[in-house]
Amino acid sequence: MWSFHRLLRRDQPLRFYFFAVPRLSLDIMGYWPMGDDLPARAIVHFVILSIGVVTELHAGLMFLQNAQITLALETLCPAGTSAVTLLKMLLMLRYRRDLANVWMQLQRMLFDTGLNRPEQKAIMHDHSVMAARINFWPLSAGFFTCTTYNLKPLLIALILYLRDPDRELPWNTPFNMTMPKVLLAAPFFPLTYAFIAYTGYVTIFMFGGCDGFYFEFCAHISSLFQSLQEEIRSIFRPYEEYLKLTPAQCARLELQLRGIIIRQNSVFELISFFRKRYTVITLAHFVSAALVIGFSICNLLTVGNNSLGALLYVAYTVAALSQLLVYCYGGTLVAESSVELSRVAASCPWSLCAPRQRRVILLLILRSQRAPTMAVPFFSPSLNTFASILHTSGSIIALAKSFQ
Repeated sequence: MWSFHRLLRRDQPLRFYFFAVPRLSLDIMGYWPMGDDLPARAIVHFVILSIGVVTELHAGLMFLQNAQITLALETLCPAGTSAVTLLKMLLMLRYRRDLANVWMQLQRMLFDTGLNRPEQKAIMHDHSVMAARINFWPLSAGFFTCTTYNLKPLLIALILYLRDPDRELPWNTPFNMTMPKVLLAAPFFPLTYAFIAYTGYVTIFMFGGCDGFYFEFCAHISSLFQSLQEEIRSIFRPYEEYLKLTPAQCARLELQLRGIIIRQNSVFELISFFRKRYTVITLAHFVSAALVIGFSICNLLTVGNNSLGALLYVAYTVAALSQLLVYCYGGTLVAESSVELSRVAASCPWSLCAPRQRRVILLLILRSQRAPTMAVPFFSPSLNTFASILHTSGSIIALAKSFQ
């Protein structure tokens, strides 16, 4: 945990930033895919979160049956997030070896394939720092939200005690869960409180790790495409003043271009392989985030002047939007960096080449224009999608305010 603050700096070794946030988060939970044996803490955290999801969903449904809408929404909001986290745990276990292969292939492409030019190293460093910092933001927002949930009952009890020391204090749990009455009374209540509070942190670190793995992948894929762009520029740079290339120069240029196309195809294959493993996770995350944002907005509009409740739901909405931004920005990075590769190839002095080399360049341009995406059924994560979500959320808030 002490290493997190180093992510905000730019002077760390490049390999330190490589999957830094997802590696630390998933390793704490026991779900980091590297390694042959599954740590025992992974099973322990899965059982803890399973108990939390079942008891929280049960409590939310009970509130709905009793027509306690505000309490039901307040309960189902974190319950939906925890349920999706449980699904992410299962899928991280299901694709453990595949994700390990993705990590190793990315590491090989970035560090072991001769990307030694200063411009390429600068590109990798910038993308690695950006990925670490952006991944740190939703993890921090989620940690703040979970801590707010966990401290809310204690703060309420403290405020009531300061107002009237002789009054009997209500002791509530951070999240509404159906627990046996014996666990909600002395001497077990502190242990129950700590258990319920810890389920929230399991959710936060799994979200930070699983979503962070997705964005790190997208950021490094973008850096690979930009490295290929820089390599194309460097290939043509010696011939900028030429009027025509010799057959030997054309042959050498064709060999270099074919190497770029081979590496481009390898990146495309890796994107397709990874997208299939993350399809269910991405789809489930967007569905759950939409419900969470809707619940949070409804709760925010019903708390009135309750400043503590408003802070809680604002934090939850910010955390949900931060997680969506990670997916949407990652999808945009992948698509735009591939299209930019076609622009760079088209802007080079390809007219100097013979017809054979021109066909190779045309193949590179056409392949790049068919930009790979991180699309899942029904939509594709992108900044346009994120903007639509923000616009819809704002419209719902304005509509709800008009009825108040």
